[in-house]
Amino acid sequence: MGVAGAGNLTLRGLGGKPNSQVLVLINGRPDFMGIFGHPLPDVYGLDGIEKIEVVKGPSSAVFGSNAIAGVVNLITSSPTRNQVLFSARAGNYNTYLQRTSLNLQTGQTNFRLGLSHQSSSGHIPLTGFEGWNLQARVDRAISPAWKLSIDGRYTPYRFDDPAMGKDVAKLGYYGDIRRGMADIQLKGKWRKLHNSFHLYSNLGHHRFFDGFESHDFTYGLSSYQNMNFNTKTQIGFGVDAVSYGGKAKNVVFPQAPPERSLHTVNSFRGYLVGFYSPVSQFTIKGGLGYQYTSLKIQKLTPTVGFSYLPLHNIKFFASLNRGFRLPTLQELYLFPVSNARLEPEEVKTVEGGTIIYISGKNFFKATYFRNHIQNRIQLIANPAAPPPQLFRNSGEADQWGAEFLLNAQLLPSLRSQISYSYLDPGNLLAFNPRNMIKYFINYRYRSLTLSVFGKYLTGLYQSNSPDSRLDDYHLVNLAIAYPVGYFTFDLQLRNLLNAKYRVLQDYPAPGFTFLAGFTLRRPWQ
Repeated sequence: MGVAGAGNLTLRGLGGKPNSQVLVLINGRPDFMGIFGHPLPDVYGLDGIEKIEVVKGPSSAVFGSNAIAGVVNLITSSPTRNQVLFSARAGNYNTYLQRTSLNLQTGQTNFRLGLSHQSSSGHIPLTGFEGWNLQARVDRAISPAWKLSIDGRYTPYRFDDPAMGKDVAKLGYYGDIRRGMADIQLKGKWRKLHNSFHLYSNLGHHRFFDGFESHDFTYGLSSYQNMNFNTKTQIGFGVDAVSYGGKAKNVVFPQAPPERSLHTVNSFRGYLVGFYSPVSQFTIKGGLGYQYTSLKIQKLTPTVGFSYLPLHNIKFFASLNRGFRLPTLQELYLFPVSNARLEPEEVKTVEGGTIIYISGKNFFKATYFRNHIQNRIQLIANPAAPPPQLFRNSGEADQWGAEFLLNAQLLPSLRSQISYSYLDPGNLLAFNPRNMIKYFINYRYRSLTLSVFGKYLTGLYQSNSPDSRLDDYHLVNLAIAYPVGYFTFDLQLRNLLNAKYRVLQDYPAPGFTFLAGFTLRRPWQ
């Protein structure tokens, strides 16, 4: 949840505005907007996503800048067989989703080409969206132990924002975004060493009807390895070099901000992390990351932790982690409020907890954490105005919370998960609910699949002001899927209780909505 046209990711009370405190990876490589430093949720979608990995808490020892709150890694699937896929869905508010893809397998080489489109008029005026996603991937087994993957994506989309003013540039939509990425990955094993190499780029053009227009880029090279020396010792290490940046201008008012120069940041990073088990029940973790940038900023980031199994079905764990976020180009240079003397934001987190393995896939997990945030980058009053405000490193914050998770599979056809989290966000109230319950129930009866999932939130605020509290709400959703031959028909019912709620004070969220459609999967030899 968040502002400015896209949802914000928050992990354990941290996310940032813009959303630059959560690092998003695609197959292990960083993905962010080069000027503002935030991920781009509208670009990702779920097309071709095999699984999503979430690392909660500061992870800068391994992943570097922006992993101050945690990491979300989107792992895409490999094309493995000859198949044609086509899906179409429709719902309320002129919402339409279409997707088609073609997988081809020839010898040691697999191909996938995919195209998807989604559009909606929005549930209130000026909330429309339209986006395309073109993807291509080639996988080549160059030996029994090594695989080469080449992946590309182009995503143009446009959206409205009811909070914005008049369409001066006559774009028709508030935002018009085009983004493209390419990634060459080589993975394989040599003796005990598991290797992954990436060469990647990420380019973007953003234009808004207030006149703001930007071009940003990211180019990177990375190498990650891990090795199991023996049953007691495992190490992982890696290096990467990244160059990112961009330039911006106002095409409607050329004399207005932003400042038009091209700005670039070059970064080099390395890390080493190890796991050692002197006895089978006890494991120690330690690691160190180092990052140097052309901003003349150097960061050395440690991580330590342990896990202990006093019984075969009980595990205790604890860790101490640090994270940091480099100031973005927007905060450093682009606007009158920018400040070239900013230092990185930092966080220290202590966490600990236990996992009780009940039986099979049934387990219970409890975690406690405490964050100390310092050097926060925020707009504050400028005593030497103009400008009246300036980005500065100012202020600290302390947060603590607890998380509880129960995973239960009572029957082979019935699985469920329920979680509760409590967060004392300190003075960082914005979009950090104090209490949250989430649940998921999945039931299969022969070919029919039913899924119920939802969440209940209390203590939600729109900003860091105590006067910005929003109403509590409960969302319940239902998904039904039924296969017939090569077809799978599905129905999604969202906000079944037609709850009236808001995540932004002046804009009501959608009530009850539906999405219905089908997917055709046609394999061949």
